[in-house]
Amino acid sequence: MRTRDYLDGLTQLHRLADPEERRGVWRQSLATLGATIVNLQHPAPLEGLDPDDLLRSVERAREDKLLDDLDWLPGPFAAASLYEFAAALPPGDAKRDLGRLVFRRLHSGNASTFVALATRLALGRARVLSGPGVRARVALALDLPIGTGARADSLAYALISSTELRDEWLLRPAMGSLPSRRLAARLLERAAREAAQRAADGDASGVRVFRTPEVSAAWKRLLGDRESLVWRHVASARGLLSGSLPELEEQIHHNLSPSLSVTEWRRAAASLAASITVQPESALGACHRLLGSDLVAKDSGLPSALMLGLPRAAEREPEAVEELLELLVRDGSLPIAEVLLDLRRERLGEDFAAWAAQRARVQLREALAGDDREDEGKAALMIAVANELGERQVDAASSLPQMVADALGAFAEDGPVAAARMAQDILKATEERVTRLEDCDLGERVGRQTAFLALRELDAALLSTDGLVNLLVLQRRSESDSEADTRRTLGDLFQRLTNWLVIHEGEPLGPGEDATQFTLRIRRLQSFLHLVDADGQQVEPREHLLTARRVLTTRVLLTRLAHDHGKGLRRALCAASARAMDALVREEIAEISDVVIFAGDFATSAEDIRSISEASMMPEVERALDAYGALVRATETLDRGDRVLMAVEAIAKLATDLPVACSPRVEALRGSLNRLSRGLGTALRCDSLAELAERSSDTPLGDLEDYVVDLAQLVAGARRRLAMLDVDEPHSVATLRLMDVHVQRAIRTGGEALDDEAAAFVEAAQHDFPRAIADVLGATIRYIATLPADGPRSSRPSLLTATRKVVKMPAWMPPSRTLGGFYVTDTIGNGAGGSVFAAKRAGERHTARAELFALKVPDYSGAAARTLSEAEFLRLFREEAGALLALPDHPNIARFVTFDAGARPKPILVMELVEGPNIERLLETNDLTMARSLMLLEGVAAGLEAMHAIGVGHLDVKPSNIIVRQGELGEESPVLVDFGLAGRHMRPGCGTAEYGAPEVWGALPSDAATPVDVYAFCCMAFELVTNLCLFTADTELGMIGAHIEHDGVPEGVQMLTGFTETRRFARLLQAGLRRQPSQRASMAQIRAGLAEVRDELCTLPWPLVLAP
Repeated sequence: MRTRDYLDGLTQLHRLADPEERRGVWRQSLATLGATIVNLQHPAPLEGLDPDDLLRSVERAREDKLLDDLDWLPGPFAAASLYEFAAALPPGDAKRDLGRLVFRRLHSGNASTFVALATRLALGRARVLSGPGVRARVALALDLPIGTGARADSLAYALISSTELRDEWLLRPAMGSLPSRRLAARLLERAAREAAQRAADGDASGVRVFRTPEVSAAWKRLLGDRESLVWRHVASARGLLSGSLPELEEQIHHNLSPSLSVTEWRRAAASLAASITVQPESALGACHRLLGSDLVAKDSGLPSALMLGLPRAAEREPEAVEELLELLVRDGSLPIAEVLLDLRRERLGEDFAAWAAQRARVQLREALAGDDREDEGKAALMIAVANELGERQVDAASSLPQMVADALGAFAEDGPVAAARMAQDILKATEERVTRLEDCDLGERVGRQTAFLALRELDAALLSTDGLVNLLVLQRRSESDSEADTRRTLGDLFQRLTNWLVIHEGEPLGPGEDATQFTLRIRRLQSFLHLVDADGQQVEPREHLLTARRVLTTRVLLTRLAHDHGKGLRRALCAASARAMDALVREEIAEISDVVIFAGDFATSAEDIRSISEASMMPEVERALDAYGALVRATETLDRGDRVLMAVEAIAKLATDLPVACSPRVEALRGSLNRLSRGLGTALRCDSLAELAERSSDTPLGDLEDYVVDLAQLVAGARRRLAMLDVDEPHSVATLRLMDVHVQRAIRTGGEALDDEAAAFVEAAQHDFPRAIADVLGATIRYIATLPADGPRSSRPSLLTATRKVVKMPAWMPPSRTLGGFYVTDTIGNGAGGSVFAAKRAGERHTARAELFALKVPDYSGAAARTLSEAEFLRLFREEAGALLALPDHPNIARFVTFDAGARPKPILVMELVEGPNIERLLETNDLTMARSLMLLEGVAAGLEAMHAIGVGHLDVKPSNIIVRQGELGEESPVLVDFGLAGRHMRPGCGTAEYGAPEVWGALPSDAATPVDVYAFCCMAFELVTNLCLFTADTELGMIGAHIEHDGVPEGVQMLTGFTETRRFARLLQAGLRRQPSQRASMAQIRAGLAEVRDELCTLPWPLVLAP
């Protein structure tokens, strides 16, 4: 009878009157349905049957209690049949009841039952395959040895074929932790076996999924993984598919070309071995030829790599594999014995390769007998492998990996309850191994070997795989408290392992020192790598402890990388550092921008950067590190001509290769590097200091200073996230500012040596930035130091694209740059309570020589926020700006043009644009004399007196708000600018900390505007005479406190009273600095007083030195 006839019985059940006949038809139909689904993999066996008849049959089966007794049926058959039945029923109680039975079996069934049911769910209800319990079962099913018989191939194929499931099960894990990547790789291997089987059965369409861009990308990444625990599975998958995809067969043979590297050879060898499954004769012959080729002489690890592909071949062609083993075990090497041990653990049969295992044991023992055992780790490893290759003794204690394998077997045969019970025993044994590790005396040979073997077990059972973690997840949901305790126990174990490895692998090797006991050290470092790669939220529920552990391990590994002088462990150290930084990014403790800075800080060469990049499993991190590596290589030849420009171009490329819109800090670093590269390129294309000044929007080095400040802040923030203890304020900013002052002086005087200032910056930059960036900054500054003060402007070829100056506008600026009736051409800076722009009248925007104006818009800043809401701030801005209409036409006051309260998006205040240096810059460059200082003070006083005469105060008098204008005949006059706070009433919080009167900070109940100007003017007068601020403090609050505490005689003024020549000047300042606004002198009185003391002060040198 045909299968369909049996299945039709499921629609006839309700029509049968005899209970025994119904029972027989039910069992016959259900068994047929189960076999059709599980064995024949029919995707829709009940399609076409009447849902109403099926419903009536199910209801009759429920009445007969046939659904309560399915133990006669194999578990996979029962689960799959129930699912298919439920899927075919119309909505209702019966469908829901069957659904509950299905999910009960999903969580309670053994591996075969789970796989059968999960495969159907993956094809139909993919969203159900989520949650830790299901994920753990899928991972365990994929981890089962080949010999268990629970094949997860169809499930794996369904997971990578579904666009809904592919991202969760393949794409994201392919860039995740070691256990996640290993799961993704095994998924590809199992799916490849299913596709290869389908192709052998005549369905060649199954291989198409491996050609999709998403699967191909994950395939490529996992095949290139540094861990053989990962790449071996994808290499095997390539071999399994080589009979169906000719390009893969061609790729395997091409990658065995002598011109390629060991990396390609080993992966291709494993693929070649796996291809014995689909092309037994030709692949076996190719393996023989490979083992006899010159490649083996070049790479002694090639035979063991070939063995990594044998498990799948041994399943299908055991005789061919045993023939190949005859060649492989001949040399008796330890790597061959270790891979043979892995092959035996696949449980392909008690007799499979038993002779090879016995021969390998004898060879290892013979090698031990003739070895001087200087390498204690190698000797211990040989003993352990030899013992594990032997027959398992009933009364012998099991190793952790063996206990995990037994629990996997329990999951396969008996189900999750038995496996979870065994997992608790494994957890206790794991704690015992950690204690044993901690108790070992590494000063003795026995202690070192005991620790080595304990760490080997822990690595294999806890770090290299998540088998134990997944087994522990199998606990019943009612034991949620126990699950939380279990996760905390796991977290404690990871913390103890971290502490031990940090202590014993954290110290770098000194100069001329290389690792003794190489096997001990390299395996310990590999365990450290696996630790940082496997640790995570799945084993540590306490986020703060996980974060601290992640930061600690990263800092320890990177510090060792920076100071380790040994060569043998270098690549392993780079790989461990890469995985530690991957984990920081993966768990959002740090970002890609931080990784670039960390690598730049600690890696000592371009080769190190390349090794870290290759070991990273995150594509965006890899791309960013590759770009930084190119920068490091570019800095190796900075002393050669235009090589500095090439290095600057590498900085620009690094900015380009950072991900866009990834996070605020990554975006900040990308923008900072982009601006820095433009600024450095501009400086390097200048032929004189004067040209440099012309190309800058502010002072000659002002733009560079801004870029350096931005980058220095990002570097300091990254270093703090790594909990580095020596992070302090950047030194380079101050040194660059000092050099800027000297550059300006050199431009004015026609020449000045800048070598000392450049050297100071170079030294500071090495402290503030990663070395490659510091080198480029230093080379640029040294170049600037060699420039003449002035000279012809030459057009020199540049590797950087010559672009016109890019004007950075605030985000709120309209695309048209039109505010009111004015077109904004450039940014000038930030003034009191607002941002200042250069602007033309909108109708003259295309006129090159059109008059420029200073356009200011209100900017609600922290100073205003002390006492005002944003709405109050804008209202006062509109009200008080109207007072500027009454400003007199005065040579010491910038001309008022207009105020437009209705301009959008912000109101605007437009004034004359006064060009020239401000007094703050003259003070910084020491470009003053006593006579010039007094002339400037008198001019400012005249302007303020004129304003005060109409009742308007400037309210932000300070050196930076006074521009020294040069007349046509060379005469100078100071001009008050920046009237953003000007008005008839003082507003709390207006002004600047160094010059603000007590009432500005709310110490006195006064809103009079003009006394505030008098107070600020006297503070500035003291500064112009002495080149010292009258009030100084470490913080802004301390500065404000100094203004409030005195009553006209601060310390500096008190010192002036001690000299006959300055006593009258001191009394004048006292008159303007009184605490009470009503008691202060007027601006007219101050101006008259200045005229009286001018002659006696002009005889004094500038700056006036105040000696106690």
